[in-house]
Amino acid sequence: MRNFISVLSILGILSFTINFAFSADTYEVDPAHSFAIFRCLNVAQANSVFVYGRFTDIKGRIVVDKDLAKSSVEITINAESLDTGVPDRDRHLRSPDFLNTRQFPTITFKSKKIEAAGKNRYRVTGDLTLHGVTRPITITVTKVGEGKNFKGMSVIGFETTFTIKRSDFGMKGLMNVAADEVTLTIAIMGIRK
Repeated sequence: MRNFISVLSILGILSFTINFAFSADTYEVDPAHSFAIFRCLNVAQANSVFVYGRFTDIKGRIVVDKDLAKSSVEITINAESLDTGVPDRDRHLRSPDFLNTRQFPTITFKSKKIEAAGKNRYRVTGDLTLHGVTRPITITVTKVGEGKNFKGMSVIGFETTFTIKRSDFGMKGLMNVAADEVTLTIAIMGIRK
């Protein structure tokens, strides 16, 4: 009987260890170390310069599982947090001419599928919602690194750069001012919870 109880105890410990080893890690996006940067050709200036900007308020969650099919990412950007360094331009970009942030206050991405695409690289397919329009996109994401930060917390970082057409998201006006194509760089650091 004592041996039977010992075997059950060992099996229970093994079961816990196996489940723990294969459980997913959840990371909350750290807004202080995450960036959403964009650039768009300034057509009004004879296509001679790109306008760069960023969104300063970014949140989200990353789930990392050894089984990529169970991994996921969700990102929410406060569209009102747009900053190009020029207040008048920022107000115009927030207006109904472009982002219309009063009606569409957030930009979101929610993954639907994650696949390996090489060492520390992943092909991520999901829904991007911008200006009230949701469209599927596939992007290539690179894992920058992971480990313990200076506070001893487990962190992980990813980055991607991709191009969209603003007209695909209902922003079809003022093509004589700003180009249709917008390039986005999203750099995310997550802290394990």
